[in-house]
Amino acid sequence: MARPSNHFQSSVGSKVVMALSGLGLVIYVIFHMLGNLQVFEGAHALNGYAAFLRDMPILLWTARIGLLNLAALHIILAIRLTLRNHRARPVAYTVREYRQASFASRTMAASGLVLLLFLIFHLLHLTAGVIDPSSVDRLDTEGHRDVYGKVVHAFQNPFIVALYLAGQLGLGLHLNHAVTSSLQTLGLEHAAFNRLFKAAGPAIALVVVLGNVAIILAIFLGIVRG
Repeated sequence: MARPSNHFQSSVGSKVVMALSGLGLVIYVIFHMLGNLQVFEGAHALNGYAAFLRDMPILLWTARIGLLNLAALHIILAIRLTLRNHRARPVAYTVREYRQASFASRTMAASGLVLLLFLIFHLLHLTAGVIDPSSVDRLDTEGHRDVYGKVVHAFQNPFIVALYLAGQLGLGLHLNHAVTSSLQTLGLEHAAFNRLFKAAGPAIALVVVLGNVAIILAIFLGIVRG
């Protein structure tokens, strides 16, 4: 019987773990977007939501550490599989034929890199307040951290808006192919549901990106104000 570690080291095992970690991150991205949509309900709703999360530090930090571990595992496996595939065929194809591969699938490495850089920027910007510390300690009228004011302030800056929109482009391309590919890797294929599984990636990508872009543009265009 093969040891679990041997299965993990194999390409098949690595792809399965990568698919599971990726789907875990997708679930987080969806809920993160839904939580942020409370910006349309005003400062009370968004700041109250943020305060609710901070009032459960054990749960919050467990989730953060878990997500960081998932992301690190996903990235490491992606790099390892890419290098393994490259070693298996070090000489590039003379002519590439993309009859079945979509643009999203062909640009997974590029969109993943864009997504990683955007994630680092996002954490330094809105989470840690390193890039723009001007509103880090600001409180609202109820004594909660003014997350709403911080977000509104951020997306009034055209440069910040452009960076976040570029990040959403990378996120959309990555989700478009990654969700469907992960479901296939896990063997979730059935003649009756193949169309549904194939559409899952584009559908989730569209919903998440539209939700995030709606927040960014609503603030930038003055529809949502501080």
